Amino acid sequence: MRTLLGAAVLVGATLASTASAEVMTPARYLEAAGAADLYERAASQMVLESTTDPKLRAFATAIVADHARGSAALRAAAARARVRVPPAALTPLHTEWIAELRAETGAARDATYLAQQRAAHGRVVALHQAYAAGGTAAALKAAAGRLAATVARHVEMLKTM
Repeated sequence: MRTLLGAAVLVGATLASTASAEVMTPARYLEAAGAADLYERAASQMVLESTTDPKLRAFATAIVADHARGSAALRAAAARARVRVPPAALTPLHTEWIAELRAETGAARDATYLAQQRAAHGRVVALHQAYAAGGTAAALKAAAGRLAATVARHVEMLKTM
């Protein structure tokens, strides 16, 4: 798992630097945001089915609720921008992370989930910040800015766990 998380941090740093160096298209932004959203919701639902940790349960519940609202906001912004929202699909990394969670139980699953969420949220906040700063569709830029603030709040929550 450490190798995988190290790779995730490297990919996240690469995504952030690439996103800031190049203009990200609305379609690419929506694709990346959709993949992240799908992973975070699926992982959180999985942990909600098994965790006994009340703090982790509260965090996972917040993730599911915030991501449902965030997805709806992105769909609405995409409609205003007249941009088609691609179907959400997990990336290979997200697929590996889900498999890791399925293989774990109890406290080990909880620990894996937290490690993954820390890595994922670092990537996602960079994605939303990059699009908010340099995106080309005004409605999506505004939504990305709001989502970056929500994800930053999740990062702060993770720091206490």
